[in-house]
Amino acid sequence: MVRSRLVWLALIAGACGREPAAPAPIRFLHTFGPEETELLNRVMAERRIAVDPQLVPFARGQQVIGEMLRAGVDCPDLIRIDATWLLAFVAGDLLLPVPEALAKLDWTPEAAALGGGHAVPQTVDGLVVVRERSRPAPASAAITDLIAAARAASGPASQHPLGVRVDGYWFMPWLRAEGGELSPEGIDGDGALRALRAFAALFGDVVPRPPPAGSEAPEEQRRWQARELAYWVTGPWQIGVLPDRERLAVSALAGAPRGGQLLVVPRCARRPAEGWRLARELTEVAVAVKFAEGFSTVPTREAALARAPALVGATYRALQASRPLPRDARTPLLFDDLNAALAAVVAHDATAEEAIAGVRRGWKRLSRAPRE
Repeated sequence: MVRSRLVWLALIAGACGREPAAPAPIRFLHTFGPEETELLNRVMAERRIAVDPQLVPFARGQQVIGEMLRAGVDCPDLIRIDATWLLAFVAGDLLLPVPEALAKLDWTPEAAALGGGHAVPQTVDGLVVVRERSRPAPASAAITDLIAAARAASGPASQHPLGVRVDGYWFMPWLRAEGGELSPEGIDGDGALRALRAFAALFGDVVPRPPPAGSEAPEEQRRWQARELAYWVTGPWQIGVLPDRERLAVSALAGAPRGGQLLVVPRCARRPAEGWRLARELTEVAVAVKFAEGFSTVPTREAALARAPALVGATYRALQASRPLPRDARTPLLFDDLNAALAAVVAHDATAEEAIAGVRRGWKRLSRAPRE
């Protein structure tokens, strides 16, 4: 009996002398850029939260994440996704619903609409018009007034003063101005053809010719820094990398698309409670303000928005005039056909009539395919 007690005492003493095991890090799959990831790591270290961040390229994010969740093997505890990916994952029953305590936080109306009960909104984004404060704002949010303001700013040092990208996302204000929409039905009318003609005619006129595919972002930044662009249609993801943000002003653009980034916990997560814990931390007011200050991201909570820099508040107000993309699981897939058609027309490899006909055929085939 004495020997038995001594053994137990030795075991207890040994256990007391050891450091407690460190908690397993929360597995977080995300689409942050390198600088944002650095801030994420720093903030989580300050808050003493162990996180194992893993990057998935945005261009292939929906496909990679969808395949992982459907396989249900080695799933992360939390995932950051684009808002347009949400419905496909919900349709596949791949996500857990948001806990009530999180759902009841002070989300802005635009952010709350993004989450839909299956996601915690982390940022709201979309297209706005950026200019220097010294330049006059367009007379209104209408495309015609934006183009008029750009033409007035044209000169020897700025022959192509408007920045617009050859991309379906950037095409949306022109399509919507003609009564169209990002849907098989929304591109059937004559308005889509008029929109494509007007959009393509900008390049080489008030808008510079597009750079090689893949180099759009650095070329836009170079033109902006060289003051070749007077008005730039872009989003918070580009504003955040600009120096001297205090000299910038932001305006609304009618028909611009609005979206955001969401935090979701998959059904196959090994530790869903830890996933929701990290989602709560990433949307805490102090953390959201740090991201707003560092990268001009628009917070999703009212309290964080109230403490964000003035430029971020102006971006939020401009985005209130924009409109979300159609809530359909196939919405992100529609850009594949549309982007190729836009590039062909701008490069004079196809007429607007040929390009629209091809998009209509592709979208109709997609509309007949089974939903995920």
